Amino acid sequence: MSKAIPTPPVLSDSAGVRANAARVGIASMLGTFIEFYDFTCYGFLIVYMAPLFFPAGDRATGVLTSLGVYGVGYLARPLGALFFGRFGDRHGRRAALLVTVIGMGGATTVMGLLPTYGTAGVAAPVLLVVVRMVQGFCAGGEIGGAATLVSESDGGRRRGRFQALIPLGSSLGVAVAPAVVAILVTVLGSGEMEHWGWRVPPLLSAAMTLAVVLYRLRVEDSPEFRSLAAAESIERSPVLAALRGHWRMITVAAVLNMVVTMMLGVLVNYMSVYLLSVLGVPAMRVYWLSAACLFLGASGFLVGGWWTDRFGRRSAMLLGCGGSAALVFPLLYGMRGVASGGAWALVGAGALYALSLAFSYAAAPAMYVTLTQAFPTRVRYTSASFAYNAGAVAGGGLTPYLAAQLTQSAGPRAAGWLVVAAAAVGVTVMSLLTSRSPRPAVSGRGIDGDGMSNRITDTDN
Repeated sequence: MSKAIPTPPVLSDSAGVRANAARVGIASMLGTFIEFYDFTCYGFLIVYMAPLFFPAGDRATGVLTSLGVYGVGYLARPLGALFFGRFGDRHGRRAALLVTVIGMGGATTVMGLLPTYGTAGVAAPVLLVVVRMVQGFCAGGEIGGAATLVSESDGGRRRGRFQALIPLGSSLGVAVAPAVVAILVTVLGSGEMEHWGWRVPPLLSAAMTLAVVLYRLRVEDSPEFRSLAAAESIERSPVLAALRGHWRMITVAAVLNMVVTMMLGVLVNYMSVYLLSVLGVPAMRVYWLSAACLFLGASGFLVGGWWTDRFGRRSAMLLGCGGSAALVFPLLYGMRGVASGGAWALVGAGALYALSLAFSYAAAPAMYVTLTQAFPTRVRYTSASFAYNAGAVAGGGLTPYLAAQLTQSAGPRAAGWLVVAAAAVGVTVMSLLTSRSPRPAVSGRGIDGDGMSNRITDTDN
């Protein structure tokens, strides 16, 4: 018989709790900014790096190979999730999150210093793969740990809005990356970008990482973890405890993240490659279009966080998934007009793009709240990190490559079906999950708008 995981006591909504929650939220937002800036830079630099690291007979083959390397970074994430999850559940969330951001920023900085194939031969692509794996390994402990620290520091209220800061940081990172590339292309030109300019975006990560580390040093560990440590109740083997006792909920949370990252994989990562390589849109137009729409679409996180607190997780997931599925095909058709149309075609396609992103982003806070509230404190970092990254492997690592292959074999509309399929799965899983959760007779603070308690029933216990 299933039993609900007991809810820890809700902290008083004092000024000190609010101030600490705000610091934790900002620190988490900055960390995910670094993570996704680092990862996205590679995606926007593929067209310049592919011939330098993977020389081939035709440009399309080099791009596809480089997209495969993009996926390698995601494959290392679950291993990093287990490592940093254990570290965070045993030694504290704050310490683990300091290591993750240093590792991510350091690996990206090294990427900007790598020799090319012409200089180092086959060692160049091998080193690039290693750097991508280190990026993914460290990133594996970032978002799950950030979501855990936020959930344990918010006093039990406004969870959706505080959790929305985490994907907001990732969205800003994804938006700043193409803006930086666009500025460099404007200043240097394509020739210099191919020669040495591609190194600048990853090297900028060093300064940004230092700033994030200095800010995170000001953040305290969560009250819940400190209570565990004081009571000497820290789990000795959090990985085994999580995988043995909560594998069903880990699977459910992984599927939800796969849904969100698959939709974003098509709308963000694949879209720039599609415009550049398939439609032949000028690079500058692609970079500025992507940056502008990502900035505008980021408001969807804040709306989604508010919606989750006000109306519940299930309706937030329906809003995000349904809107993305409805708009993806008009978006793909509209993008074809960017290549040959004038300013109005660009504005129309950009509006569709920003709206699609906003809807897709609206589902993320609901997923993050679910991710952290499904597990007890003693294994929360491990469980949330592994669930998040297991879903990211399928949803974020493989989607750009699959979308490119589908487009090549079946036309541009085929990539849209990935979004539709993901949306259908997300709505179904969230509906089943919330329908099985305890439904208190009286709603109030600490209860979702859909009648779902802040602690999800873990059917494994």
